[in-house]
Amino acid sequence: MWYLFKLSFLISSSSILLSFERGAIVSVEEIDYESHTEIQLNIDNDLGDLGIDVDYGATMYKLIYETVDGFGDSTIASGVFALPDSQNEAYGIISWQHGTAIQRDGVQSNNGFDVLSRVVAASGFVYVAADYLGLGVSETVHPYILKYPSANAVIDLIRAVRNYYSEDFTLSLNRQLMLIGYSEGGYATLAAQMVMEEEMSDEFEITVSFPMAGPYDVSGIMVDVMLENTYYGEPFYMPYTLYSYIHYYGIGDVEEYFVPDFAADVENLYSGIYGGGYINDYMNNNGYNPPIACMLPEVVTEFSSDENHILRQLLAENNIFDWIPQSSTYLFHALGDELVPHENSVLAYDTFLANGSENVHIELIPESFGGHAEAAPFAVLTAYSIGQNLQLINPKGDVTHDAIVDITDLVLTVNIIMSLITDIDDYMLWAADFNSDMIIDILDLVNMVNYILSQT
Repeated sequence: MWYLFKLSFLISSSSILLSFERGAIVSVEEIDYESHTEIQLNIDNDLGDLGIDVDYGATMYKLIYETVDGFGDSTIASGVFALPDSQNEAYGIISWQHGTAIQRDGVQSNNGFDVLSRVVAASGFVYVAADYLGLGVSETVHPYILKYPSANAVIDLIRAVRNYYSEDFTLSLNRQLMLIGYSEGGYATLAAQMVMEEEMSDEFEITVSFPMAGPYDVSGIMVDVMLENTYYGEPFYMPYTLYSYIHYYGIGDVEEYFVPDFAADVENLYSGIYGGGYINDYMNNNGYNPPIACMLPEVVTEFSSDENHILRQLLAENNIFDWIPQSSTYLFHALGDELVPHENSVLAYDTFLANGSENVHIELIPESFGGHAEAAPFAVLTAYSIGQNLQLINPKGDVTHDAIVDITDLVLTVNIIMSLITDIDDYMLWAADFNSDMIIDILDLVNMVNYILSQT
């Protein structure tokens, strides 16, 4: 019986879990539930004009999991996942990477459902969203626009959700994995995709990725924006980045980079207590907009004139536009983006094509849709609609993972029963156990045949 083998493996490996394991579950807590009726009502109230109809209720869980911090040391982080309320189907994952946040408690693991998570989970996906390091339960400094820490928090939460499913024999994920993120989330999405494809291709196969409005050229385009010395709509972004780099790269003290008054306040400002609006007001009211005004003039001069400045080198290490995406990738960016110029996505797209990528697309949103914040709903919903067109919802019996139960599934189930195949994953075991009795045997075949006949 397959479930007994699976259970014995979990028990035998329990000693491993006592030590650090990326993606290991620390705790799972239900934080929100909405019935199908409640979710549909909430979606209609928020998006009534779009006419989005969903099929499920959903439950959201807060998940605390093991990961690595910006120094590569073991730590914990938090996030959420939300499940459709049916156990007779297997769903794919949509991993959502949120935009810039700074207030530690202002994350989804503390707030439950929002409009996007409702639409995703109630449409038949497993919604997954990391709080990120430095937010939620994580008490470290947020590694803002740092490539690997951004990727790792996302990747390890997906691992943790897979572990949750693996430990519940009545549930299964199918093999679809979609990544969607906007702004900082666009950066985190592309970073996670890069790490998955270049270092973890045996573990992850990405169905489609949607990096949107991210600062992919940190050392070039984004530096130029800050050096323009003009008013910036979200001034807290710049010192947020610099404070993160000072902390994680150990390149000195804040007093060596920021003017004295700002240096005295920066640790408190970015402690996770305050939101971005509060810090923006502080900066605007104290003459730190343009945001470059919070830096020591001599540092700005040195940075501007020295192409080999240590900070330039570190920023360049965190660019994510010069590699070769393998998965289907859709870059979205608003032409009117006043915070993160659309040239970030154009550069990434052009470089990906020049490097040999064959399945990369770009959608430049017209200026009529507005700027960085205003264009976000259009980008996210368009990306979601593309993902929905690719969606598979797999019923019990669909061993071949094609969303249909037919004779090929019967044959494969026979081979599983007779131990004629060895490359069997959790999804196949779940699908072959048609009657959900934790045994794959002749009864599953009979029930599968009856189901097939009933569909003809």
